[in-house]
Amino acid sequence: MAHYAPQQPQPYGPPPPIHQPQYAYNPQQQPMYDPDAQHRQWGQNQSAQEQYFAPPTGPTQGQPLTGVAPPSYESAPYGSVNPESGLPTKFNPRPRYNDCWAFLLFIAQLAAFVVLSYYAIHQVVQDRQYGNNGYYQQPGGGTSQSGRTFGFFSRSGLITMLISILTGAVVAVLYFILTQAFPRQVIKVTFALSIIVYLAVAVYYFVRRQWMPAIFGLIFGLLYASMWFFWQSRIPFATEMLRAVTSISKAYPATFAMAFLGLIVQSAYSVYFITTIAGCYEMYYDTNTRTTPGKLKALIVFCFFSFYWTSQVIKNIVHVTISGVFACYYFLMGSPQGMSKSPTLESFKRACTTSIGSICFGSLIIAAIQTLRALAQMLRGDGSDGIMAFLACIIDCILGCLQGIVDYVNKYAFCQVAIYGKSYIPAARDTWNILKDRGIVQIINDNLIGNVWAMGAIMSGMLSALASYLYLRFEKPPFNANNEFTYVIVTMAFVMGLQMLFTVGSVIDSGVATTFVCLAEDPAALARTKPELFERIRMTWPAVVQGVNY
Repeated sequence: MAHYAPQQPQPYGPPPPIHQPQYAYNPQQQPMYDPDAQHRQWGQNQSAQEQYFAPPTGPTQGQPLTGVAPPSYESAPYGSVNPESGLPTKFNPRPRYNDCWAFLLFIAQLAAFVVLSYYAIHQVVQDRQYGNNGYYQQPGGGTSQSGRTFGFFSRSGLITMLISILTGAVVAVLYFILTQAFPRQVIKVTFALSIIVYLAVAVYYFVRRQWMPAIFGLIFGLLYASMWFFWQSRIPFATEMLRAVTSISKAYPATFAMAFLGLIVQSAYSVYFITTIAGCYEMYYDTNTRTTPGKLKALIVFCFFSFYWTSQVIKNIVHVTISGVFACYYFLMGSPQGMSKSPTLESFKRACTTSIGSICFGSLIIAAIQTLRALAQMLRGDGSDGIMAFLACIIDCILGCLQGIVDYVNKYAFCQVAIYGKSYIPAARDTWNILKDRGIVQIINDNLIGNVWAMGAIMSGMLSALASYLYLRFEKPPFNANNEFTYVIVTMAFVMGLQMLFTVGSVIDSGVATTFVCLAEDPAALARTKPELFERIRMTWPAVVQGVNY
């Protein structure tokens, strides 16, 4: 869907009077929704806070509207329909390359990083030459005792890694099936578990007399406990969203392959980055004076900036690709045009071509903030300069809050990029309008569904760590004969299991965000193409039939 860009910059709203209204009633056709009448039915005079935070008024949730049938795609086009694409005319089928300057700048910095890494890695290879067995060759001959560290990459070490990965993968699949079969129960159980975890952390730190983390744990535990009562009315809507998105993602398993491919690329790039940093230190670090020259500091800052930017681009390419698949399903499945044979591949192509400039632009903002945060943390140093450390801590806190806001806006802005092919600035502006109109419902929905995957990831990490520990405990591999690497390996297994389920959760997160944006932008499209799904969502959140007013 990414190459479909709005033809006009003005906000999307009901079509002009010369066209058929979006929800107009035509006595010659099937009766359709009348948004004005339903708006009066649900309380037109309510404020946005009352309308979207408090339980919806009017029809009881779960009860269909009497005397009103969902519209069909053929009988209720959104204004006029493009005969070539079969889609509403607000979609432009011609590809358009946006924010090309950001892509060119990204390529330039990536090329500079590659050139720097060539010299840095070449220095590492020269300084550390290994034999066939992988052990470090000392200048005078023989092998260093530290070479036993590389025994982790022996057969036993690889088996240990494989056990943790397979355990995480199996848990992720089983958890996904469980979530699809019992979404309501999973949402409630994981929400209760999050309360228990926060309170348990508070008790743990109180026992250890570490008051600050104990107080924070207690505050968050009580806050989540109070939200349990206020968010009950929103659980049915989150349930329907989770059930629908898991079903769609199951129908298109290539979205999971895309997410795991992004994880593999990101992991490989992280190793590449660490090796480059090590090479930079070996080239310029002054071992005699134990000081870091200005040239080395500048290179380190550039390397971190490049790493943050490239990592964000990799992550957002995956997000835009998956969002494009869900957008295609939302608008095309059930329409005269129908779904393409390879929606994931086509969405990936658009993410890497027409949308790549917008992806680089949004990722650049986050990378700049992350780099500034890294500089602030460097200024804090060891805390010997109290005033400087205090100021750096305040700056880091402000930048952290700013990063959280931009990250949240970016997630939904890139959905706009995937759906309509917008450039980054219009996408962010329209996302901000959606947040102002439906921000409370959006945040609650994200919290409820995000909590499902957070708790699942913790469980997956713990089971992967346990499996690796049991293997080390009973097999006693040679590289860990004295148990000196047990803690490191178990920690790595926990992270791998955690990441496995988070990768599956990222697909669901992108799907939920995209579906939410589509419902806010054009609820009639779902009512036309998939009336049963639309009715289930409408029963849990009646106000969904009203699109966002820009």
